[in-house]
Amino acid sequence: MTNASRDVPVTMGSPSFRSLGVDGFIVVEAWFPAKEVLADHTHDRACVAVMLDGSFDLHLTGKAFHCPPASIFTEPAGEPHANYIGSAGAHVVVVQPDPARAELLRPFAGFLDQATYRTHAGMADRALRLARELDAADDLSPLAAEGIVLEMLSTLARVQAEGVRHPPPWLLQAQEMLHAQFTEGIRTAEVADAVGVHPAHLARVFRNHFKLSMGSYVRGLRLDWAARELIRSNTSLSAVALAAGFADQSHFTRFFKRHTGLTPYGYRQAMRQ
Repeated sequence: MTNASRDVPVTMGSPSFRSLGVDGFIVVEAWFPAKEVLADHTHDRACVAVMLDGSFDLHLTGKAFHCPPASIFTEPAGEPHANYIGSAGAHVVVVQPDPARAELLRPFAGFLDQATYRTHAGMADRALRLARELDAADDLSPLAAEGIVLEMLSTLARVQAEGVRHPPPWLLQAQEMLHAQFTEGIRTAEVADAVGVHPAHLARVFRNHFKLSMGSYVRGLRLDWAARELIRSNTSLSAVALAAGFADQSHFTRFFKRHTGLTPYGYRQAMRQ
């Protein structure tokens, strides 16, 4: 992956990244190789990061946080921390606010100035939309990205104010299993057995936390993977459909259009223009 940063300075410690400057923020999409270790380091800006794929263990303020997909964590400017990348690597979207824009950032200071960790499936969806704006990279991308960033930060500020219950560790383990096997015909009972809970309990708690059934969540993972594959490869639509776990191209096309508003062919053409 090359840097498409538009002259935006980026120091995320990743060998593969791209970034975009918007009014008051830098948005970075970064990929980290499996098993890499980023020893104690700091950033000169606060970071709000969302894990899209893979995972890493974050050592921050004397604590260790396991960060699977849909994890959101904030690192205050100058706060030492270390990252231990998981066996599947890590794919992260990071928002770095401009500290000179105090008035713009005032509503979000409550969580930008402290280390926080939580999971939030809706935030992961917004982060993926943000990554798509880096895909588009046209003259409207900064405007669209700015709107998504402000929406993300407003949601996090509200969640911070209201307080949030952390999900049980077994639920995050189940989520990681879905991310690792989303192209396979995985069953609820199989996941429940792996994490040590009853299938009915898993289904209920998963929906309560992620606001989606497990089936809808996995279908979203397949569609998001397919969207990225359509952009980065010349693989035929039928091959992408099968690789993503869909029965055939027509089945894939129907759900893809519902998910993105475009057919797979139209999406590929639009994102490559």
